[in-house]
Amino acid sequence: MSTTCETLVGYIHDDVPFARARAELEPLWLAAANERFQQQRARIPVLGRLADERGIDEIRTFADLVPLLFAHSNYKSYPDAFLNKQRWDLMNRWLDTLSAERVEGVDVDGVEDQDEWIERLHAAGHMVFATSGTSGKNSFLPATPRDREFSMEALLPIMTWVQGIQPRQDRAVFVLGPKYAPNRVALYFRELAERFGRPNARFFLSDEPMKVSEISRMAAIRRAIAAGTAKPSEIADFEREAKERQAEMAQRLDALIDTLLEHRREPMIIGGFWAQYWMIVERARARGIAAGEFHRETVITGGGGTKGANLPDDYEQQILDFFGLTRANVQLGYGMSELSAGCPMVDDRYRPMPWVIPLILDDAGEVLLNADGDSSDGGLVEGRFAFFDVSIDGRWGGVVTGDRVVADFSTPNVSVVHGSVVRYSELEGGDDKLTCAGTVDAYVRGVMQ
Repeated sequence: MSTTCETLVGYIHDDVPFARARAELEPLWLAAANERFQQQRARIPVLGRLADERGIDEIRTFADLVPLLFAHSNYKSYPDAFLNKQRWDLMNRWLDTLSAERVEGVDVDGVEDQDEWIERLHAAGHMVFATSGTSGKNSFLPATPRDREFSMEALLPIMTWVQGIQPRQDRAVFVLGPKYAPNRVALYFRELAERFGRPNARFFLSDEPMKVSEISRMAAIRRAIAAGTAKPSEIADFEREAKERQAEMAQRLDALIDTLLEHRREPMIIGGFWAQYWMIVERARARGIAAGEFHRETVITGGGGTKGANLPDDYEQQILDFFGLTRANVQLGYGMSELSAGCPMVDDRYRPMPWVIPLILDDAGEVLLNADGDSSDGGLVEGRFAFFDVSIDGRWGGVVTGDRVVADFSTPNVSVVHGSVVRYSELEGGDDKLTCAGTVDAYVRGVMQ
């Protein structure tokens, strides 16, 4: 890693890393972005081809970065036929086009599904993260072992930086999700439980690994049902499996909530979504537990929306009131698997880490907005969130997301306003019209030929 990149990444040791001012960071950002570009263009086939065709040899300004950013969807640009026909050799070739480390010699003999393919990649040192979206098609993000380690180094201290909790293994930790999954979220909560939780008080919704292949299969059936192409037998099997799965998850969640309520008078860390917290409130009320019986040093992670649950308009406040907590006890953040570390919320703003260059683009993802940091609206600018993460080694660190946000340029560093994030796919009827997505996908196909 270059000297400038080391400087930025080294800010992880600051007492409050996300408090550094943009004016101080900008010259380092440009130097680090260019250093990464010079290094990675030779390592990542698609980036090299994109740079050559755009005629970009050096990054001198933030605007120079924009044509080189990858779309978030590029990491799921593989043809469906590769999975349907179990062509894991071709999946290796596809991943290789986006990876800084050559995906060569990875044994795929006998691989049956995506989960086994990921296991083979991990065994070969390619620490791929998988993430599933609303479409059900999984993204696969190349990563090195160092990327994985640094992500945990950056994420876990957030609990200390924001909440002041030290990793002393003295709390009960409840995670309302699976212990194992091929994504960064599961890894984070597993590490958090080990560092902050007592050995006999680390609880997860399930010890069974979440399988991305199962998520894809169920999503494919949903698409077939919506398109009217599913067979009656497939629909019947799907409905039966869905009902059984829901009943099993409800039973597991009920058991976990029972255990959680038994620990309510001691400080806890709870990782979950608002809809799950509402279930805890309802179950506690049904058992005659009064509001305010939870320890006031309990911290919960918030977010995730309602997940389709029918909740009252003031559900967040009701949950906090029942737990006897304030907003200060809720660890909120804005992030995605493509980032090494999410942006923790402080004073109603999501704050990027100093090694992450936040970029606000127009809706099409082509034009950099507010490049001079000036604004006629009190520093607020609405646009598409993009970034360049100089810490990432296993893939290109520049990504254009699918999120429209309101960014605040009046804070020391550019921050995202809490409550402003909305997906373009929701605004545009399920379609995110991102210009660079098709361009990079075409380069992927060209490199694979």
